[in-house]
Amino acid sequence: MFACVMAPTRELAVQIAETFESLGSTIGVRCCVIVGGMDMMAQAIALSKKPHVIVCTPGRLQDHLENTKGFSLRTLKYLVLDEADRLLDLDFGPIIDQILKVIPKERNTFLFSATMTTKVAKLQRASLNNPVKVEVATKYSTVSTLLQHYMFFPLKHKDSYLVYLLNELAGNSTIVFSRTCNDTQRITLLLRNLGFPAIPLHGQLSQEKRLGALNKFKAGNRNILIATDVASRGLDIPSVDVVLNYDLPNNSKDYIHRVGRTARAGRSGKSITFVTQYDVEVYQRIEQALCKKLEEFPVDKDAVMLLQERVTEAQRFAITELKEQHAGRSKSGRGGHKRLFNHDDNDRDDDSVQAGGYKSKSAAARGNKGKKMRK
Repeated sequence: MFACVMAPTRELAVQIAETFESLGSTIGVRCCVIVGGMDMMAQAIALSKKPHVIVCTPGRLQDHLENTKGFSLRTLKYLVLDEADRLLDLDFGPIIDQILKVIPKERNTFLFSATMTTKVAKLQRASLNNPVKVEVATKYSTVSTLLQHYMFFPLKHKDSYLVYLLNELAGNSTIVFSRTCNDTQRITLLLRNLGFPAIPLHGQLSQEKRLGALNKFKAGNRNILIATDVASRGLDIPSVDVVLNYDLPNNSKDYIHRVGRTARAGRSGKSITFVTQYDVEVYQRIEQALCKKLEEFPVDKDAVMLLQERVTEAQRFAITELKEQHAGRSKSGRGGHKRLFNHDDNDRDDDSVQAGGYKSKSAAARGNKGKKMRK
């Protein structure tokens, strides 16, 4: 066991492992992915085969260090923290502290991030021997090929503006970032009821469904991904044309990571941030961090208002479907491992987006009202 790479999300860990396997295939590199949401016994068997590289999330690695007989990292030569500023925050910090106590002190340590903060830099100097900092860009920078815009409107019309934008951007591969798992699922149901081939990605889906959603989006089977910040860091999806910040991120660093999903490797891209009357202060902090003013995205407000009635109807059905999923979860009782958004009523990502859009039970009952809304 030569190297251990830690990442904050399962999807990023899988992507890193795929890259190791691809680049190391000619020299026989063996790689093992250790993340939550997967079978511990199967992972223990994979670890017993002595892989050269372990790619993991911190919590699951700690589980194996404590519970898997014969597993240790005593021979480790390289430790890599990808998205180090995220890994060293209060969520992951205590776990990583425990892991650092059982790995060799004599090792090479690498910390990577697009938004390395002063706090992390001080931590490096305090905890590492002879640290070296390598910068390839200035702090909080976005690439010149990324066109960044904002849209300002009242909160009550937020969904109407989203539907208007997706109509205008039809044919583009789009990631829509929302704040919570519940909002992610609600927006997905709303868009499906209006005929958009949207697919959700958030932390309350099973790992199999999370990877499935990501693979469908990468393959182009779905061109609208509704996601929480679980998809904001490190994921390399070359075909993303547009990033929509439906909800403003909690801080400027998260904004940088979100919009970094497009305009990658010299390509062009576009980001649009939704700003309501309650978001002005947070939005101004983002502009201050970027040291630039974003341009307002041109909108035909009359066209947005024409969508209001149909969007309001779709909102009602989306909320109804969410309540049905909550009820289904409650009925499963203690013995049911079905999590909130894993209920069978929503397990139709493979074949539910048909020529006429997402056909939920509610949409089927409405007949023609569930028809496709796109231009």
